[in-house]
Parts: sequence; C-alpha cells; structure tokens
Amino acid sequence: MENGKISKLYLIINIEQLCCQKLMKIKIKKRLQIESLQIESLQIGNPNKSSLEFNVHIQWYNDFNDVDSAHVKWACLILNNSWYFRTINHYDRADLSNCFSVKKRILIINIFVIKIMESICSEKTDIIWNDRSRQINKDSLNPYSISLKQVLHHCKVKLQMRDQFIQGTDELIYFECAFDKSEPPIPKAISDKDILLHNIYKHLPHYPIIQVYWKIKGRFVVPYKHTIDIERITLPKSGELGVEITRSNKKSTFNPFLYECNLHKIKLIKDTLHLKITRNNELHKLLHEMIQNGYLCDLMTYQHTNNKQEKKQLYDNIKQQISFNEANPCELVLNDKTLTILNELKILYHDDIHKQMGYPLQLHHICAVLLYCGRSCNAEFSYDQIQFRHHRWPYLDDYLQGSIMILHKHERREESEMELYCGLKSVRLENIKEIKAGYFISHVSTSDDVQVAEMYRSDQGCILHFHPSMRRSSGIHSCDVSWISPFKHERAILFSRSAVSFDMNEKTNKTLFAWNAKVESEDEYTQMILLTWVRYDQFIQQTMHISAMWNHSIDLNVIYIALRWFKQDVNKIMGLLFEFEDWKSKHNNEQIYKDRVNEFMERRCCNHNVNLFFMFLSMWTCDSTVHNGLPFVEKDKNMDKKR
Repeated sequence: MENGKISKLYLIINIEQLCCQKLMKIKIKKRLQIESLQIESLQIGNPNKSSLEFNVHIQWYNDFNDVDSAHVKWACLILNNSWYFRTINHYDRADLSNCFSVKKRILIINIFVIKIMESICSEKTDIIWNDRSRQINKDSLNPYSISLKQVLHHCKVKLQMRDQFIQGTDELIYFECAFDKSEPPIPKAISDKDILLHNIYKHLPHYPIIQVYWKIKGRFVVPYKHTIDIERITLPKSGELGVEITRSNKKSTFNPFLYECNLHKIKLIKDTLHLKITRNNELHKLLHEMIQNGYLCDLMTYQHTNNKQEKKQLYDNIKQQISFNEANPCELVLNDKTLTILNELKILYHDDIHKQMGYPLQLHHICAVLLYCGRSCNAEFSYDQIQFRHHRWPYLDDYLQGSIMILHKHERREESEMELYCGLKSVRLENIKEIKAGYFISHVSTSDDVQVAEMYRSDQGCILHFHPSMRRSSGIHSCDVSWISPFKHERAILFSRSAVSFDMNEKTNKTLFAWNAKVESEDEYTQMILLTWVRYDQFIQQTMHISAMWNHSIDLNVIYIALRWFKQDVNKIMGLLFEFEDWKSKHNNEQIYKDRVNEFMERRCCNHNVNLFFMFLSMWTCDSTVHNGLPFVEKDKNMDKKR
C-alpha cells in the first residue's frame, strides 16, 4: 500500500481450467484506489483495438519471500509493468505468459527452449528436450521497436528465471541462438545485433502478422555459493529433529539390483508414469497416494494396537477427519496435528543444508525422500518397481526422481573421489560375469561406509561397488540424502531410477545414462560387483595406454579431454600433450593460472590440471567439469600399475 493506493495486486488464475475451456478472452479488473474504488479493465485477446494490447511486455521473476512463513516459492510475471501475477509452479506461469502473447496484429516469436546435454570442442553436440519444460515459449513482440539484441537478452532472463525456479540453476555458462536452424533462418551476415526485428522480417509474406521460430541453446548451473561439499565428515545425529520417527521392522528380501538393458522397456516406464501425473496440489496427491496404497500409518505418529478391527476403525476415523476421498486427492485436508509427517517436512525444509542451497526443493520433494528413506512403504514401493508395477506409485516415484535430480545439481560431485557400496542379501549374479549398458529400474540406496553394505549383505550375498565415475556422471543422478534420512549413521547416497530421453538414439542414451557392471571378486559368501559409467569404460583403455607412455605423469582427465577433442587419434593427442607441457613452462603460464585460480574455483572448475589444459586451448572448462563430468580419479592410475 502506497499513499492509499495498491502498489501491487497479485492475481491468481487456474491456468489448467483456462486452457481446457479454450477461453478466447480474459477480463481482469484491478482496484487502483481504495477511496474511490476506481476500476480499470484490461482485456487480452479482444478484437477491439487498444493501446494496452498492442505493446505486450511480459517480465518473469521469482518470489521467495514466503519461504519462511509458508514454505512456498512463487513463479511470477509482470504484464505491461503494471499487472502482477503469481503462480504456484512454472508451468502455469508459462501458460499464462503464452496466453497473453497470442496476438493477431503482431509478430510472435515461438522460442524452442532446448537443453544441451553434451558439448565439448569440435565433437557432435547431443541435444535433448527437458521433459519437465518440453513446451514452446511464446513472446509477442513489436518488431518496429525492439532489436535482436533486446530479444536475446529477454530470452536469456526468461530462461534464467525458469531454471532458477525449477532446479536452482541460475548461473549462465552457455547461451546461443541457432539462427541458421530457426524458421525462417536468420542470415549469418547479420552481425549488427542492434538491428530491429522489422528489418529482419519485413520481406516475409503477410508481415507483420507472422510467427517465427527460434531455437535457443542454453545452460545454467548452480552457483558455487549454493553448492554443498559432498565430503562432509560431521553428520547430524538422528535425534536432533525433535520429532518422533517410526521405522519399519519389515526387511526387504528381494533384489533391488534388478536392472534392464532394453532401452524400449525403460521408455515404456517413463511413458506410463507421464500419463498418470497431473500438476498442482503435489503434496495432496502424494499423501493421497500413500493412503490409497495402505500406508496412512507412515504419515502419522505411530499408534500401537494389536486388534485388527480397532486398527481399521482408527484409520477410518482418521480418513474421515482429513476428508479422504478416494476419487479426489484435492479434498484431502493437510492437518499437521493428524498427519504429523507435515511437521517433519517443515523442519527439514529449514535445515541449514537446504538453506545453503537456496531452498530448491519443495515440500513434496522432501516428503518423497523421507518416505523412501525412513518409512515402511519403502519395501512395497521398491518391490513394485522391480516388478514393473511403477503405475501404483506414480507420484512417489516422480517426486523422488525429481528431488534426486535437483540435489544432484547442488552437490560438488566434480570434487568427489568417493567410492560407494550397496549390500544385497542372498543375491548373486549367476552365469554372467558382466553387464553392458544397464539401467536402474528402481531407486538404489548406497553408503560410503562398506561396513553398512556388509550389514545389509548379511551372511551371504553381493556388494555393489560404485566407481567414482558413477557420481561424477551428469546423466546418472545421485545425491546425499543423509540430512533428510532418519538414519544418519548410514550416510545414504541415493541413486535415482534411470532417466532416458525419447529424443536421443540408443547409443547416446547409453553413453549418458547407462552403466556397466562386472564381477570384481567373489568367494562362496560374497560377490563384489563393480559399477562404472559407460563413458568411463569407453575411454579407459586408450587413456591408460597414453598415460603409461607418459609414465603416468599427466592427469587422466586431461588425456580424456584430448581423446574427445581429437576423436581418439593417438598421434595427434601425443603431439598436443607435448605442446601442452612445453606451453606450461613458457611465458610464466602456470603462474598466470595461479593468479586466476579463484576465478576458476568460483565457477566450480576444481581440477587444476584440466583448467590449465583449457587455458592452453583458449577454452572455458566449466561445461566439461561440472556438466559433462570428468570420469577419472587418481586411484585409476594404480589400477593400471597393478597389471
């Protein structure tokens, strides 16, 4: 309120309902003055000419002001520097923005937002649509008053706001508009970015009533200040939450290592779940799913009773209190006195680790991790997954996978040389010594403490040994959930059910998302199985061969990057490495790097040898170190020396 006037009035619209009804007009009223109750109307899509309609200016921003009080963040937009809207998720904001941008008398730019999964040197770039953002973003622009440079800046800000809201990734490391792949293509001869859009498109038929398509390549990472050191030594004790926590006595006796090598089957899982997931009211839908599957007990303080009839009556009464309707999750009343898990979620939401990350998770994300790590539903959920019954738990699976993906981006995995272990009781790979290109069909919990794995293996079974490349991979999502799990001493590192892309061929999917496994050692009681990222195995032999020629004096990841640069041409690589070693000793280049080292570290480029190599190549290293991943660690040299 400023001088008796409302300075900002937030308007909340049900975008799903709006789109379903295909409304052609939105009429919104804003109170300008309290005293006189003067009303101004804004109409979008009205065929009557209006100065308000011709120049549509849309600005995106994110509002985190309600994080402390309501545990929520808002995806907001400002229309024409005057009308403030906020939505609970980024889909609604994008839909509302697109709705405002549909005009009849003005050029519309449909922006294909694509996420680059791979890009290094001269190697082929593999591109994937991000499923959760797989939509066209439309901007209605006045070509007579806006330049190409201004549009690119506008797109960059929108992408930054979108990625920050979804995953907390708001530090730009790459942005480019593929003009030659746009429709119609923008001539490469146009070097003046201050040129008006009018001068680019005026020759087209029906101009300015046209639509053009731009393809934007963009990538953002989590800034260093919001990342977490994964080598944490001190972990909170399990009693520090101050909330009563129940753990199931139910022990899973199945094999959670069941995998699938058939990419088509993995895509079918993704298809099945995608059709079942609807947006908004996420926490309602997750808790409703838990109750529907018979796990109301996991959402409340444990109440002991041996009488089955009394137990049924108790649960029926509670369902009535919280308005449980099997057909409508949105009617569920989230009463934290009854559903006491809600109190735990709020405490965990404000955990120091989550605060340092910038609160990237929402309550339903934290709830999914807590249910998986510390509730009795874990056994049945995991068993259903390995039996390909993913359809029974679409929301728990989706939110768990989403939370792992977000936390994966906030951990400095590029610094990790950690080896992980997972113990499986009474499990053994028979008649097979290795697995090529496997995908997890369920989520897998690991620990950096081999004794924890041995405890779960019991007297007989196998131990999965995860090579550090599994954590460093950008496509095999994993994260430390020990700050959420009630069992802190286990230091749980959770690997997500494997993600795949419909837009990539089988070879690219395997390179990014799959792992290989082989029997490392075995006796009559224990089988040790080593898991490595597929890309690690693709380069290990040549990398070790070249390393041996240099008496293992060169960082393995430098050799790996050189192999990718020259497409595994050993002669060219040897020449390049000689030039690199010579360059380091000349013109004080190593000292120049030391003077700039903080600049690299702040961009999460932690490998000094790789940083020097990219300085030698006159390239930036953040893309390879953080996003693409450096698969090798120093211990790998010892493996070659033992041969």
